[in-house]
Amino acid sequence: MAEMDSRTIRSNRGVAAVVFLTSAGVLGLALWLSPSPDGLGTHRQIGLPACGFYAGVGMPCATCGMTTSFSHAAHGQIVEAFVVQPAGALLALLTAVTVIVSGWATASGMSLTPLAQWIWRPRAIVGFGAIVLVAWLYKIGVVQGWWA
Repeated sequence: MAEMDSRTIRSNRGVAAVVFLTSAGVLGLALWLSPSPDGLGTHRQIGLPACGFYAGVGMPCATCGMTTSFSHAAHGQIVEAFVVQPAGALLALLTAVTVIVSGWATASGMSLTPLAQWIWRPRAIVGFGAIVLVAWLYKIGVVQGWWA
């Protein structure tokens, strides 16, 4: 295996550092927020408006509860995160893994390209889309009281 030149290592570290800071920032913000006991609306703490889809249709959108789920996960409340919004909990855990991997890549100079190529495969994207759809149906059921 050929050794990487110093320019490639610096470039890899720069990209990894941006990914690390972005992912860590998202989890840091989620930790700073207090999860809404309603399972919706945590994003309002940072000045974002209420969900227009929910206001207009009376049902949650596909991302309703994700900020609350991230906040629960950042506080170590993993079960609560999955109960609130399963896709959000999965994204929060993947974000935590991204912090670890990108931190390692920043320190080592490892390229994140092979990992990014593996994640952005059509099968992975369609699979995650299916997870979001199922989680959305679950969230609608929770809000509508189907599971009570």
